[in-house]
Amino acid sequence: MEQEERDKGLINVLLKRFETERLPRMKELQAKVDDGGVLDDTDLSYLQKVLSDAHQVMDVLKRNPEYGALAKGALLMYEDIMAKSQQNAK
Repeated sequence: MEQEERDKGLINVLLKRFETERLPRMKELQAKVDDGGVLDDTDLSYLQKVLSDAHQVMDVLKRNPEYGALAKGALLMYEDIMAKSQQNAK
């Protein structure tokens, strides 16, 4: 039960961060590459941090699979952003 409570608290923090920080920044990056731009060093550092954070919460996601679709959707969006940036750079 203690692990469930810790997971619940962490998930609440992660969802709030996603809503207030990650999703708005993702939308900015998506707009940037959709307009033909490429990711700069600051953008790439941010994406590296996001991916690092994602790896750190994998165990929590495994224990709470109901959040898997959200996490997968976010990672696919980041992947699309990076792919478009590479395509725009050519």
